[in-house]
Amino acid sequence: MIIGCTGNYRKQEFYTILQKVHTILSDKNIEFIISSDLEKNTDFLTPRDYKIMEFSQLVDKCDILFAIGGDGTILSTVRRLEQNMKPIMGIHIGGLGFLSECTEKNLTESINSILNNDYVVTQRMLLEVQITPENDAKQILWALNDIVVDHGYSARLLKAEVHVSNHYLNTFEGDGVIISTPTGSTAYSLSAGGPIIYPSMDSITITPICPHSLSARPIVLRPDETITMTFPEPYDGISLAVDGQIKVRIDDQTQIQITKASHSAQIVSLPGNGYFKTLRTKMGWSGKVR
Repeated sequence: MIIGCTGNYRKQEFYTILQKVHTILSDKNIEFIISSDLEKNTDFLTPRDYKIMEFSQLVDKCDILFAIGGDGTILSTVRRLEQNMKPIMGIHIGGLGFLSECTEKNLTESINSILNNDYVVTQRMLLEVQITPENDAKQILWALNDIVVDHGYSARLLKAEVHVSNHYLNTFEGDGVIISTPTGSTAYSLSAGGPIIYPSMDSITITPICPHSLSARPIVLRPDETITMTFPEPYDGISLAVDGQIKVRIDDQTQIQITKASHSAQIVSLPGNGYFKTLRTKMGWSGKVR
């Protein structure tokens, strides 16, 4: 087995956990390749026994990828993989994350599970967004959590006309619209009043952000629907965000089309953990209290 590693090299904790992972795998004679991203930190002196490789080459060679950081690190790693997906085990810096079940506390146990093939790879649906401005220079991006279209720096209400597979749904008037995957249902969509959806399901949720009409509510759609969004009124400064990390400034002449991507993210699930356990922890559910 060959294990690759990437992560949030901007956080000091990344290097502490990286060294622990390196020590554990070295003791077991497992080939461990680290993304050259860490070399962007010029203050870090890379140990001579670290095997460093450019990210795309690392991905081609490894069997599984460790991502050290927060859930945002996993989101960015999935996006960087594009269609060349590999199983990702998130190693969370700090507490437990929604997408990562491994922390520094259970690091040795988690790595042993990987080496013993005692884990499950769950397929997570991705969204594909095609952004077509007036000059037809189409841009395609993928999201694991969500695509958010909002008013950007403007304080004006944004009108977004949404069609589902050529059927008119609604013109949402408010701060914007969130299009989310089941994985992203516990992210921005949840805080905007959207439902929690089991992450291995395939569905697309449309959640209006602070709608001007109280009757505007989230709607859950089949995964094979095509969602298109246009803007019926002139508007300057519209923003489109992918997983809250990539932002594209668009205008009212831009056409947006969102579909289920043809490929899926592969997220490692470890024994003894589970989605409902993570959900209870992150949501602070304490059960029946009297």
